[in-house]
Amino acid sequence: MKLFKLSVVFAVLSWSWQSWANHHEEVVADSNHYVLHSIYEIAYGQDPDTLEAELVTYQKGQEALGFNNCGLYKHEYGSQRAFYTFCYFNDFDQFGAIMKKAEAAGTGTGAQNFATHSDNILEVQQRNLKASPDRVAYMTWRFGPYLSLADRQARADQLFDVFSRAFGECNLYHHAWGSDLGHYMSCGFKDYTDFGKKYNAVNKILSDELMDAKLDILEHSDELLIKIMD
Repeated sequence: MKLFKLSVVFAVLSWSWQSWANHHEEVVADSNHYVLHSIYEIAYGQDPDTLEAELVTYQKGQEALGFNNCGLYKHEYGSQRAFYTFCYFNDFDQFGAIMKKAEAAGTGTGAQNFATHSDNILEVQQRNLKASPDRVAYMTWRFGPYLSLADRQARADQLFDVFSRAFGECNLYHHAWGSDLGHYMSCGFKDYTDFGKKYNAVNKILSDELMDAKLDILEHSDELLIKIMD
């Protein structure tokens, strides 16, 4: 199974990810309300360059189908050796038109060049990144199931404030459709010297303000990603 048509990846569940938009973002900056975020795990023994080239071609095809902007990031440090894709769209009328084009074009056949794959549609809640960073800290936050939706959002907003102050510019996303009911954040950094400064800034805010706060974090993951295309 190749990655050629959106219908193949529309096992849609959710970055989050994440406004990593760049050249098209200036045109549609106020209309990107949703993002299709997908993860493709690199298979054991797989040459990552092969999957990377295939995903670059695939993402260009997604833009041709009608998404506002698509891009690709790659694992650098974190829990999962994978590629992370994003495609922004305005609303589900636009998404429906894209799906019709994809279905009319049919689906490709061939070898599957990845281990596991997931899709999630995310709602963009806050977008402060004005361009696509070369590197991104991508975080997933899931809060206690005993909390109301309003309480979960309040916890996410509280954490987002911390990371926005430390990193300068970050984006916040929330589950719209998919398997992962959570909040997602993406924050850009230039290099690992810059990351170290921002990491220290996060820890100082946490130490000064939130050491005794009840944040009700159930699960959390951090990924450090490097940009392949936008």
